[in-house]
Amino acid sequence: MAKRPEFLGERERRENRVFSIILAVGALLLVLVFAADLYITNNFLLVIVDGGSMKNTLDEGDALYIDVHDMPERGDIVVLDVTDYPEYPHDGDGVHYIIKRVIALGGDEVYAEDGIVYLKKAGEKEFSALEEPYARGETENFLLVRVQEGEVFFLGDNRTVSLDSHTNGCLFLSDVVGVVTSFSLAHKDFIAGWVHFWHPGLA
Repeated sequence: MAKRPEFLGERERRENRVFSIILAVGALLLVLVFAADLYITNNFLLVIVDGGSMKNTLDEGDALYIDVHDMPERGDIVVLDVTDYPEYPHDGDGVHYIIKRVIALGGDEVYAEDGIVYLKKAGEKEFSALEEPYARGETENFLLVRVQEGEVFFLGDNRTVSLDSHTNGCLFLSDVVGVVTSFSLAHKDFIAGWVHFWHPGLA
């Protein structure tokens, strides 16, 4: 009976080891991807931008993760639940969210004049003009607003079309669903690709 040459068996063993390593690495990567997706799903809320009130910062269709445990600060982009506010009409009977930028919080005072927003933070004595490189269009003038404790004053970055606090007043901090993460803002394209691949029905 012919005997298989030793060098052939050794080559097959090497190939099997390489194949096993490749399978193990692939399986590990797959597990890590699923684990990351599970972690994100359980700790953050995925939202899809609908509308142009935050242009050019955000475009319609952008996918973002919001931190539902974070408290908003001035300048943060937040998602608010306006389902029970008729000032923000919407079609359908479901939950209605809007996405805006926080301008002022409890104890602050704010107004706009000649297209410039002026803010006096709680505890300060003087108003300062806000530098808003993100703003698009001219900000409509509005009278002085004193933001009460537990409230939030917000504006859309696209001032020409945004429905927000400058006409409808403040909302409660409890209406804030979450704060858009800095990672989301820095990696919008990556997140959009991720959502299209793993959750195609959402985007």
